[in-house]
Amino acid sequence: MIIDSHVHLVGEGWHDRSFFLGQANMVTAMMGKQTGERADAGALIDSLLPALADTTGEKLVASMDAAGVDRSCIFPQDTGLAAGEPAVSIDEQNRLIAEAAQRFPDRLIPFFTIDPRRPGGLELFMRAVEEWGMRGLKLHPTSGYYPYDPVAYPFYEKCREYDIPILFHTGSQPAPMKFRFTQPIYVDDVAADFPDVPIIMAHVAHELWQEALLVASVKTNIYFDFSGWQIAFNSHPQDFYRMLRTVIDHVGPWRVLFGTDGPYLNVLCPLETWAKAITEPDLGSCPEVSFTPEETEIIMGQAFARLMGL
Repeated sequence: MIIDSHVHLVGEGWHDRSFFLGQANMVTAMMGKQTGERADAGALIDSLLPALADTTGEKLVASMDAAGVDRSCIFPQDTGLAAGEPAVSIDEQNRLIAEAAQRFPDRLIPFFTIDPRRPGGLELFMRAVEEWGMRGLKLHPTSGYYPYDPVAYPFYEKCREYDIPILFHTGSQPAPMKFRFTQPIYVDDVAADFPDVPIIMAHVAHELWQEALLVASVKTNIYFDFSGWQIAFNSHPQDFYRMLRTVIDHVGPWRVLFGTDGPYLNVLCPLETWAKAITEPDLGSCPEVSFTPEETEIIMGQAFARLMGL
C-alpha cells in the first residue's frame, strides 16, 4: 500500500500570480545557480500551470495509477491574505476538493484549508467536515500568523471534537509567503494544548528538521511527512536518507509519512521516481544507512492508514 499524504490540487485562478512567481523564481534561481543567469519566471509559469492544473482529481488519479500509488490526501492552499485574493475563492476551492474526493472515494482523502483569520472560516470548516466529508485540517501559517495564535484555537477545538488531524506547513517557503511563522518550535504550544489531536508537521520542516525532531521527541502527538525533500534527494541523496533514518530512529516509523507536495515537486522529481526512492533506495552514497522492509511498508502507507482509520 502506498499513500501520498500531501498533495495540492490547483487550478487557474486558485492563487494570485505573485504566489506562482515566488515558486518560479525559486526554481529558476536553483537552475541558474552555476551561471548566475535566470530564466524568465513568468514564462515558466505560463508553460507549466496548464499542465499542473487539476481541479477534478482526474490527472492526479492517472498519475497515481502510473506510479502504483493507492491513495492521496488532497487539499488547496489559502494564500489570499498574503499574496492577494485569487479569482476562485477559498470557499469554492474547498468545495471542489470535496467533490474530487467524492468522485474518487477510494482514492482521494480530502482535507479542509483556511486562513483562520477569515470571517466565517470556522463555520465553513464545520460545514465541510459535517456535510462534505472533509477528513482533516490543513493550515499554512506562512500567510502571516503563528500556529499558536488564539484565532486558530477554535479550529483546533473542532479537530479534537471531530477526532481529525491537523496538518501544518513547517519550514521554508518562497515569497510572498513568510517563513518565520512556520518554525517548528511554534507548533509546540498547539501540541501541548491539544495532546490528543494528531498533528502532522509537513516537510519535516525542511532545513529545520532537527528542530522539528526536538519538538516531536517530547510531544508524542506530532507526526512528520517528508514531502518536499525531492530537491535535496536530487542533489544530495545522502542528506535525505540520513535525515529519514535519524527521524525514524527517534520517533519510529509509525509517525513518519510518505508525501510529495505534488503537483509542484513532481515537476522536479516525478511521482514514480520519488516513490521508488523509498521502496527501492540506492544507498551507495550512504552505505551506513538502511531501512527494513517493515519500516518501508509502514512509512509508505500503513502509518497514514492507521492515523486516518482507513
